[in-house]
Parts: sequence; structure tokens; C-alpha cells
Amino acid sequence: MTDYRHALIGCGRVAANHVDGFRRVPGWVLAAACDREPHVAEFARAHAIPRVTRDAGELFADPSVTSVSIAVDHRQHGPLVERALLAGKHVLVEKPLCLDPKEARDLVALADERSLVLSAVAQHRYDPLVLAVRDWVARGLLGDLVQASVALQARRTPEYYTDSYWRGTQDGEGGSALINQGYHCLDAVRWICGDLTATAALRRTRRLAGVIETEDTLGALLSASGVPVTLNVTVASSVEWRTRIEIVGVRGSVVFDLDHPGRLSHWEGPAELVRLAERENARGLAEEPPGASYYGTSHRRQIADFCRGVAGGGAMLSSAADAVGTLETIVSLYELSAG
Repeated sequence: MTDYRHALIGCGRVAANHVDGFRRVPGWVLAAACDREPHVAEFARAHAIPRVTRDAGELFADPSVTSVSIAVDHRQHGPLVERALLAGKHVLVEKPLCLDPKEARDLVALADERSLVLSAVAQHRYDPLVLAVRDWVARGLLGDLVQASVALQARRTPEYYTDSYWRGTQDGEGGSALINQGYHCLDAVRWICGDLTATAALRRTRRLAGVIETEDTLGALLSASGVPVTLNVTVASSVEWRTRIEIVGVRGSVVFDLDHPGRLSHWEGPAELVRLAERENARGLAEEPPGASYYGTSHRRQIADFCRGVAGGGAMLSSAADAVGTLETIVSLYELSAG
């Protein structure tokens, strides 16, 4: 007998990852799909989802719906999360949790008050390679950290924005290259190195000038407990997608990416680090992503963790409070680069 019924609100680029993830969890049924656009019916037919609506309120009012995924434009995240929580639904929301840090803290408090699970998608925190590197750092295998760097280059065509009612707009997206494409690599470094403090930032719009209101490139300097962290993200590259993260300590260093499958491209240090890195590099992943290749497959892992949390399995690996911290860092970078 099925105990849990999940509904998907938003049927765009990342929706297939939610369908794939929830379909893999025993005892869960994907019961409904919702989108304000007419393509929701076609999406539901393609994924054999029995119920279709263009009104999220219908799902919030339905007592049979246990939980919802929210995968719509950034501006709607906060209001829809609040409505879902007030209706007693557990919520998995695509990043960012919302666009305002105070609103994000209020949503976390509301979920806690109502004993509901609230999680913002940060699937790369669940990548086996990212978890391995985090463990190596925590165990001191790299020694005291001295620097970290993260770089993302991606290609976004003008049509990616002009075909959307919200991408590339300050009101709908809240930024572009950083808050959308760069979010995950920044979040991964924060997951590995700890809380980040923004020190300096510069943003520009070059290739997409005249197409978007927001940035296509941003560079920044941050600090993780005094350790300098450099960040460079752009969607103005000729490369479709490439992410590179480097963590350097006094005893060892690692370089890896978040592409699928994640790969270590360099490691050096004590024998135990070398042994673990060689084992990790040999393991690989045979999973095929259900959506864009650079989304990877760890939506499956975060969704399984979300379902365990809803079923009473304890706190999730990645909490909603973590998403608040990443949002605060992003907002501070935008404020620093406003000039």
C-alpha cells in the first residue's frame, strides 16, 4: 500500500530529475503535475503522471498530497514554499530557497514550527566525490587549508533567456550567472570548506549585453575562516559546461570537477590521501542522468534523503539552514559587486 503522494509544481528543465528521483523511492507515488503553462498536460502524459492542474492551490488544499517539489522561477519560490508549509506539505524546492535571506530564515522557522521537512536542492552535496573530498578535509589529510578556488564556465545562448519569461531578469531570477549556474559550485566549496565571507566581487555583462538585465560573468574573493577562496563564474563561454574546484592544504591538494561523472584530475599528499584518491578515481559512476548531463544523478540521493526525512528518518544530510547560508553569501556578493 502506498503511503506517500508527491506533487510536482513546475515542469521545466529540471522537472525530469524530480520525476526520476521520486519514482525510485518505494512507497512513494508521483500523483500530480502542476504548471501555469499549457505544456503541463504534455509533460504529464510523457511521464505517466495521472493528475494535471495549472493551479497549485488545488494541490495545497488536497489532504492526500504529502509533499511537493517546487521548480518554478526564482521569484515564486518563497511564496509557494510558504503556502505549501501553511497547508501542511513537506517541501523540496529547487535552488535558491528564495531571493531574500530574511524570508529564507522565516521559511526555515515556519517549517520547524510545523515539524515539516523543508529542503532546497543542493544535489552536488550528495555526489560521492564531493562527500569524499569533504571527508578528506575534515580528517586533516590535506592539512590546514591555505587556499581554494572554484571556476565555472558555461554557454548560454540569447534564446535561453529570450524564450523565458523570467531568466535574465532581476525580478524573476535575482541575478543570473552566479545565482543560477554558479550556485552549485559555490555551495559545494562552502560544504567542503565551511561558511564563507564575501570580501570583494566584480560582475559584468559582455556577451549577453542587451539580452539580459543581469550578469553573465562574476569574479569574487571570499574567505573560509581566513582561508582565501576565489570564485569565477561565466555563462559567456564557448564551452557548454565545465566546473573545476581546487582545494589546497599544507600537506596535500586535490583538483576535481562537478561535471557528470565527477572526476579527480589531480591529487597529491600523504599516502592515505593518495590511496583514497586513487580508489575514488577508479570507482566512477555508471548512472545515466535523466536530464541535462551537468545536473548529474544526485537528485536521486537528495530525494531519497528527503523521503527518509518525511517518513521520520531524522535530519537530512543537507538542511534548509544550509541553503540560507549559501543564499546569504550570494546576496552579499551581489551587493559587493553592485558598483
